[in-house]
Amino acid sequence: MRLIRLILLALWLVVAWATFRAIHMMGTASAGQFFMGDMAHPWRGQFNIDFAAHLVLMGLWLGLTATNKWLGPLIAMGAFVGGGCFSLAYLLVRSFGGDGSFAHLLLGRHHPAEGQI
Repeated sequence: MRLIRLILLALWLVVAWATFRAIHMMGTASAGQFFMGDMAHPWRGQFNIDFAAHLVLMGLWLGLTATNKWLGPLIAMGAFVGGGCFSLAYLLVRSFGGDGSFAHLLLGRHHPAEGQI
């Protein structure tokens, strides 16, 4: 689990650095224009649709496996809107909960150790 935590931390640091750099250089107003402005370009459109699909999947997974089912929708929205900055940090924090196993990280409240299958 230590390796997974190091990978999550390293990825979060890279994503956070890239995010803060983009905000510093261009501000937040141009983010929407970048993602939706040039959907006519086939590769940018493909990348953005692929990226959005991954955000939806990440949001659903984190929301459905959240330890607290009432916070699940909020966590799902955080993953969808916050992307890697939210998801990687959330997974890093969640890796310290439960029994500390990789299975518990993946299954969350559905892990047999939680008593709810």
